[in-house]
Amino acid sequence: MPTPTPIIGFIVSNDVAIDEVAIDEDPLPLGPVATPAATLAPTPAPTPAVAVAPVAATPEPTPSAVPTDVIIVDEEVPLGGVPADGVLPKTGESSPAPYYFAGLALAGLGLILRRTARNGKRK
Repeated sequence: MPTPTPIIGFIVSNDVAIDEVAIDEDPLPLGPVATPAATLAPTPAPTPAVAVAPVAATPEPTPSAVPTDVIIVDEEVPLGGVPADGVLPKTGESSPAPYYFAGLALAGLGLILRRTARNGKRK
């Protein structure tokens, strides 16, 4: 007599109520992701064993009245929708039918040329 195969997993009946969890899905993130700042330990500079010629000091740049920070204005993210004129942009591919017809024509031309070449050798 064959032995029954053990059931792997759980049998769930429809009578058991499953707790539903509501997930609040925001359409756009509200800000940048907070990442911890990495702290780097300073490494000691190695002392050169060979004497190095002194390098001429470069002149310090003079401070200017113009701020060096560049301010980038955040633009509003487009959320999509139908344009005002109601015409959607064309997406996707064009029809492959012209390529099928061109291939069929080339195959037919090849058959015709092969037949005329055979008939030309017989004469």
